[in-house]
Amino acid sequence: MFPDIGKKPFMKTMKIYVDIDETICYYDGERKYELAKPLINNIEKINKLYDEGNEIVYWTSRGYVSKINYYEITKKSLDAWKCKYHKLIVGEKPNYDLLICDRTKRIEEI
Repeated sequence: MFPDIGKKPFMKTMKIYVDIDETICYYDGERKYELAKPLINNIEKINKLYDEGNEIVYWTSRGYVSKINYYEITKKSLDAWKCKYHKLIVGEKPNYDLLICDRTKRIEEI
């Protein structure tokens, strides 16, 4: 009946799963997780999505094949790189070579 003066329009938030290796970090040589270097521009893109109210879940296959638990080293890196996120899932993402999905985007598309 009355207009909602001063209220922001409803915006749908998303649950966004983000890969870690080669998406928000890279390696100069051998892939040793403790030597990963942040891709600051990509981290800023994901942090912006977080700031816009979206749910950010970092999801990595680190340890999927080896069964080594890389949770702590991964969390330490994300925190040091000032990544904003709601949840971190390590070792539960399947180790695949290609993902085909209608909802998939590369970081360059964000």
